[in-house]
Amino acid sequence: MALKPYQTELQLNTIYAVAASGEGGEQILPNIEVIGGAVTIYGSQDLPANAPTGMIEDQTSFSGIDFFAVVPNYIYIEQDSGTTTSIIVSGLSVTEVE
Repeated sequence: MALKPYQTELQLNTIYAVAASGEGGEQILPNIEVIGGAVTIYGSQDLPANAPTGMIEDQTSFSGIDFFAVVPNYIYIEQDSGTTTSIIVSGLSVTEVE
């Protein structure tokens, strides 16, 4: 599947620095789409030393599409059940933290 310029595919068990983005020439509300399986989404304003420890559990057993009411500075996603085939965020600038 070809992603649009304002979409980014994320990997499980990876810390990402995130910020709202105006990519795509139109205002895109920051959102996440999880296809297949269910995940737990963690967010944090500060970089965690050992994710997900120290992060706030934002969504549990999440699957489908939802909007971010507040965009955290950092996000971490782990598998809850099933097999997730795709995690895509839109309207966010995303950088993997190494």
